[in-house]
Amino acid sequence: MAAIIYPGAVLHTSYASSLPGMSSDPFADLASSTEAFAREFRGFMSRNPRPAQRSPAETEAHGEPFAGDWSDHPSSDVFATAYLAAASCTDHLLGLADVLKSRNAVFAAYTLARGAVEAAALGCYLTDRDIDGRERVRRTMNYRLDAMCERVWLFQDMRGEYAAGNLAETRQRISDFGRGARQHGFSFRDMNGRGRAACIGSEQPKAMTLIGLAVDKDMPELGRTYQRLLSATAHSGVHGLARMLTPVSPNEGRPGEALAAINVDPRSLAVELVVGPLTAHGLARGIEWFTGCDMSDLHGPANQMLRTWSRIGQLNGRMAPA
Repeated sequence: MAAIIYPGAVLHTSYASSLPGMSSDPFADLASSTEAFAREFRGFMSRNPRPAQRSPAETEAHGEPFAGDWSDHPSSDVFATAYLAAASCTDHLLGLADVLKSRNAVFAAYTLARGAVEAAALGCYLTDRDIDGRERVRRTMNYRLDAMCERVWLFQDMRGEYAAGNLAETRQRISDFGRGARQHGFSFRDMNGRGRAACIGSEQPKAMTLIGLAVDKDMPELGRTYQRLLSATAHSGVHGLARMLTPVSPNEGRPGEALAAINVDPRSLAVELVVGPLTAHGLARGIEWFTGCDMSDLHGPANQMLRTWSRIGQLNGRMAPA
C-alpha cells in the first residue's frame, strides 16, 4: 500500500503513561539528562585547558619525543585532538537535547545522535589506555593525514587560484607528514588515486570500525549495527525514513493509498539512540584517564543520563537496537 505523508505530530507520547516506570514526559527526561551531561562535560574542558601533571597526556608529551617535520609537538596534539572530538560530541548532544525538547523533528534526532557517536568513537580511539604514546601519536597523525587527503580531493574538484594554492599547500603538508613518519621509523604510504588516502602504518579506521570498538570491543558488531541504523536515517535511505511512518487512515477515494504521519515513540527512540549517550560516556572516561584531571562533577550527570535512557528504553543487560 502506498503512503501519502501527512504532516502530523512527530514525537508521540500518548502511550507513555501505560509503561511501568515511565515519566509523563519521557522526551523531556531524555533531553534534560543529556543536556546536563553535555554542559558539564563542556565545563570540565573549560576548567582544564591542559592535562594534569604526571598524567598519561603530560608524561607522553614530555620532551616531545616524536617531534619532526610533521609537527614540533605531535604528542601534545593528541590532547588537543581528543578535546576537539569531545567538543564535537557535546555539541551534537546539545543539539539532540534541543530537538527532543522542541518535539518538532524526528529524522534530525538520528542525524545528531550519529554525529555525537562518530565524534565520541574517535576520541575513545585516541585515548585508549591499552596503547602506548608512540601508537597514540601514530593514530592522531593518521587522523590528521586522512583529513588532508580529503582536502586534496576537495580542491582537485575546484578551479581558480584559491583552490590551486590550497591544493599545493595540502600536498606539501602530506609530504611533511611522510618525512616525519619515516624520521621515527613509521611506514608511510602516499595517496594512490581518488579514494585511497595516505596513511602512517595501517589505514585510518572507518567510522563503523571505530564505533564498533567504542561500543564493545568484544562484540564490535553491536556498534556496527547502531552505525547502520543511524546512517540509514541520516543518509535518507528509504529503509531509514519509511520505518518512521505511522498509518493514520485510508486515503478516501484513492484505493491502495493511506495517509501516514512521521512519528516515533519515546521507547523506540531511546533504544535506537542510546548509543549516543553510551559512547559519550566512554569518551568522558577515556579523557578522565588520559588527562588525569578531576572529573568527579561529571559522574552524577553521566549516571543520571545513562539511567534515564535505560529506563525509558526499558533496556536490560546489553543495550542493542530492537
